Amino acid sequence: MKSKIEKLINNDNKISFSEISKELNISFLEVLRNISSPRVRTYPIEKIDKLFEILNKWEEVLLLVITPNFVLEIKDKFPQGKYGYGFLNFHDKETSIGGHLSVNNIKEIFIVTDTIFNKKSCSIKFFDSDEKEIFSIYVPRDEKGQLREKYLEIFNSL
Repeated sequence: MKSKIEKLINNDNKISFSEISKELNISFLEVLRNISSPRVRTYPIEKIDKLFEILNKWEEVLLLVITPNFVLEIKDKFPQGKYGYGFLNFHDKETSIGGHLSVNNIKEIFIVTDTIFNKKSCSIKFFDSDEKEIFSIYVPRDEKGQLREKYLEIFNSL
């Protein structure tokens, strides 16, 4: 599978991972698992709290939750969370992002540099044991549509 994916990328370096998934009739997660770094890297689950601390320091993130029928996008500060009742609970007065995350159900985290709508895109993707994407956090863009450099540097260091 790796060779098929690499061939598609070599033939079109602007092809998105989603397009590769459709072209090869495999899951998006399977594409991520078979892309070589530096475009896709795994992030250690045991460092998830550190990751959330880093994200909380960003002034803004783009949070995406994708369902079969809806793509929810929220731009705001990533919330600070506290553990309780089996969840990481996000209730932070500094942001509109809130909710309850079952951290124990996160099985894989990927640091992804992709091309979406012919633009470089940088995201952190969280997957569950059913191989479904729970949510993604994207590096924010400035008013000209460029990735914000200071967050891009942090993203690249993850």
